[in-house]
Amino acid sequence: MNSKERLQIAFDHKEPDRVPVQVSFVPEVLEKLKLKYKIKKDSDDLLSAGVVSSIDYDVDVYFGHDMLILDVGMGSGYYRKFEPGKDTYTTEWGITWKKMPYKTRFGNGYYTEIVSFPLAEDDALDSYIPPDPEDEDISFVDDVMRTYGKDYYICGSLACSILEAFRYLRGPKAFEDLLINKEFAHKVMDMTVNYHLKLGYKLIEKGVDMIWLADDVGSEHSMLISPEVFREFMKPRLGYMISEFKKKNKNIKVAWHSDGYIVPILDDLIEIGLDVLNPIQPESMDPSWIKKRYGNNLCLWGTVSTQRTLPYGKPEDVENEVINRIKNCAPGGGFLIGPTHNIQLDVPEENLLAFYDAVKKYGVYPVKI
Repeated sequence: MNSKERLQIAFDHKEPDRVPVQVSFVPEVLEKLKLKYKIKKDSDDLLSAGVVSSIDYDVDVYFGHDMLILDVGMGSGYYRKFEPGKDTYTTEWGITWKKMPYKTRFGNGYYTEIVSFPLAEDDALDSYIPPDPEDEDISFVDDVMRTYGKDYYICGSLACSILEAFRYLRGPKAFEDLLINKEFAHKVMDMTVNYHLKLGYKLIEKGVDMIWLADDVGSEHSMLISPEVFREFMKPRLGYMISEFKKKNKNIKVAWHSDGYIVPILDDLIEIGLDVLNPIQPESMDPSWIKKRYGNNLCLWGTVSTQRTLPYGKPEDVENEVINRIKNCAPGGGFLIGPTHNIQLDVPEENLLAFYDAVKKYGVYPVKI
């Protein structure tokens, strides 16, 4: 059974041969792993336009990941190459990102942060011209499908297409607009949804197995927006995108990412036909409870803590968490194990290896833990 078949079975709520796995890394960790394990770099040029896990599939293949992720749309603006001597870049959306260095005990890296929002002023929308989805070059997807599509489950990411897209364009006023400037918010969200919907059609035509949407609406122990606001602004648009993608291909799976606590809207997500939920942060929601309550309708993707266990635990802590997740979330299928976010420099290598070892040791069906 190859990786593609494994996830097709798992996402149909059936048990494959073993629990599928997916891990994403920040670029600095990818480079460290490539150097340490002498992993080839054949994918670098092919996927230089992507972000995070799309930068280099050779690492994914080396560590036995079942899903490969490619990123297009507004979310792909998070990690892009800086021109020599510059620490900012501006995307086709008019959003300016700045390099923000950070230090850890395992090395130094950077993330990017928005420093200029094109719709920060109320009258900016009148003259704003969004990019044309026909102009976004996603020809690299053909190369990905040709090289990996037969053996691996290919996920096309359209992250940041509704609320996150609105925040990226509007800035700090975005949350206020949801309450006191609703017409403005609706117009911008319609614009960004239309763009990403057309990109999603292209990805489906090129043969991806899944479309991944993402809009953070949860904080650690509560929601960033009320369930009522979610139902007014996000639920109809998210539901529309899911419905349209499934009209394009009835077999396409749709995943959605939101960090944090989102229990009040889980029934809403099931109602609009969501297939897969990511990442189910254990600090915010109990994965075992989610599986018991919603596992017949939702597949779980993630669940292993990048906030506590992976960066600050010991290898045995990582092993125990993997055992817990497989025992409680894997039976019956519908489970893709992985970290709850990208692996950063603060994750000790021994903890990463402990994760892989535990998944390999315990993640065999039928689960006998």
